[in-house]
Amino acid sequence: MAMTRTALVGLLLRWHMRLGALVSVGIIAWGLSGLAHPIISRLQPVADQHRYPLNAMSGSELLSPAEALQRAGIAAPVTALRLVDWGQGAQYRVALAGQVLWLDARSAELLPHAEQAYATQLARHFSGDQASPVAKLTEQRQFSEDYLFINRLLPVQRVAFARDDVLRVYVDTASGRLAAMVDANKAAGSALFRNLHNWVFIPNEQLRHGAMLVFLFGGIVVGVMGAGQYVMQARSGRGWRKGSAARTWHRRLGIVVALTTVTFSVSGAWHLLQKHNPAPSRATPSVAFSPSELSLDWGPLGDGIRQAELVAVQGQPYFRVWQSGELSYVHAASSQELAGGEAQHARELASYYSGHAELGEAVWITRFEGEYGFINKRLPVVAFENLQNGDRYYVEPRSGVLAAHVRDSDRAEGWSFAWLHKWHFLDGLGRDVRDAVAALFALGIAASFALGVFLYCRRLRQGKPG
Repeated sequence: MAMTRTALVGLLLRWHMRLGALVSVGIIAWGLSGLAHPIISRLQPVADQHRYPLNAMSGSELLSPAEALQRAGIAAPVTALRLVDWGQGAQYRVALAGQVLWLDARSAELLPHAEQAYATQLARHFSGDQASPVAKLTEQRQFSEDYLFINRLLPVQRVAFARDDVLRVYVDTASGRLAAMVDANKAAGSALFRNLHNWVFIPNEQLRHGAMLVFLFGGIVVGVMGAGQYVMQARSGRGWRKGSAARTWHRRLGIVVALTTVTFSVSGAWHLLQKHNPAPSRATPSVAFSPSELSLDWGPLGDGIRQAELVAVQGQPYFRVWQSGELSYVHAASSQELAGGEAQHARELASYYSGHAELGEAVWITRFEGEYGFINKRLPVVAFENLQNGDRYYVEPRSGVLAAHVRDSDRAEGWSFAWLHKWHFLDGLGRDVRDAVAALFALGIAASFALGVFLYCRRLRQGKPG
């Protein structure tokens, strides 16, 4: 015998209440943390500056890297070398296996504690704090609760200032850039959000993500059931029976946020699943050259050298030189300039990371936008498309790092998360309006589920079937 419309509505109602009660804790937590996130993001410290100005150097005044290393008694292979004047005169930052040294580029004098001094100077510049004493300075080689994976850069120097807000500034001394700023407000807000939204209180990732997927699926089902029940009652002409204020507001809120509950849950679940489908990765190509291979005479380059970084192109040592607003690749021994050096180096890196796939034209990326967002941290980068499968590789020539590998599945999930979860379709209204609207809907979801739980518990207390 076919189920009547009334019986079906009753069935939907019972399971809507039961499932809603079961998943309510998770949904309410997500709703409240979604509401809080825009507020938390606006309470975190803001960088005073985003770039560190470098002084110009004259090539005629500089020792060649080989001579400077020889004078300093350094014979070990060099894995990284940067020429820079950050306000203390021209210096070489030399990375060896497990060790970083600084040398005066004019005298080859070993500069003790220069790494710490540079990190402190960067931290003061980016934070705008020129007065507070440094409470502690340490090297960070792995991500932590304070310095999350989202910050991407490692290793970094952690500079903690003696301030009431316990400001910590993380800086990348290899490149001279800001990695993150964390104060007491941001740390507390991050801990709250990560526990309520990401459920980090469950230490096992597989268990955590499995539990979250169950609750997200429950949210989808509850949202669909609630909307279905409403449609069926409306079509029957019955409408809603009069009830208490709690029942009335639960119904009103439920209809308003039903679609949002589903889209938030679907995009959140997809985001979680995509984390378990990472793009294949390869280690960053190693660079190691003997000091004798770095005999570049800076003199012919003249004045206006802003910085230079050691890179490897086709196994040969080159210096990537910024000079008077122009970029060039100069061989570290012969002083010959490599025509189209940046493009050649970037393509070589992309070929390596792609497994030597057929690549399209190079595209220079100088700002965060589209699929290459702020989360990727590194600029400038060069993008190449794999002509066989559409994958896109974003490489950073200065460090040789693969900044991002975007597949079709990543692109689709990124669109879902940006539009269905972060509501970037409202970007035209401005960030504040977008976040306010999304936060109101998140609050509506939390309130709807809270009222639903209240009504369900009241029903049970009255002895009615649940």
